Amino acid sequence: MGRSGWQSIFPGAKPKVFTKGEIMVVEGGLPKDLLVILSGRARVEKRIQGRDPLVLAKLGAGELIGELAILTGGRRSATVVAEGKVKALVIPASRVQALLGGGVGAKGKFQRQILESLARRLVRLLEKLPVYQGAFGEPKTEAGLRSALEKMYAGWAV
Repeated sequence: MGRSGWQSIFPGAKPKVFTKGEIMVVEGGLPKDLLVILSGRARVEKRIQGRDPLVLAKLGAGELIGELAILTGGRRSATVVAEGKVKALVIPASRVQALLGGGVGAKGKFQRQILESLARRLVRLLEKLPVYQGAFGEPKTEAGLRSALEKMYAGWAV
């Protein structure tokens, strides 16, 4: 979706420019805003004590930053850093929540519950990802890996 599309959903939202290396979102921070990248690239990092950050993803135009924390009500699950000049819309979390809560009755409540559930599961997976990237505690045997995967997917209904 282009800038005009986002502006039609969030009229009056102000773009902000981030410079190369600037932190756009800090892991552990409160979910105050949703950012929509209009141009440029950013990287999502998971910081691990005593190690270089792990790069979880690269984001570009049209991608969102901060939606998981807004949906779960939890703190930011990762840090996002501008890889060059990045222009992004900054939308207050309250505006995003108001839009998501637009469904009426049981159907609207169900839709919101599904989104929150998926977001919580994804956050749990992201929290365990450093183990599988070798940052710490990587299973050494096939049985250890199987056990770790079972723990990772515990609670996921299929």
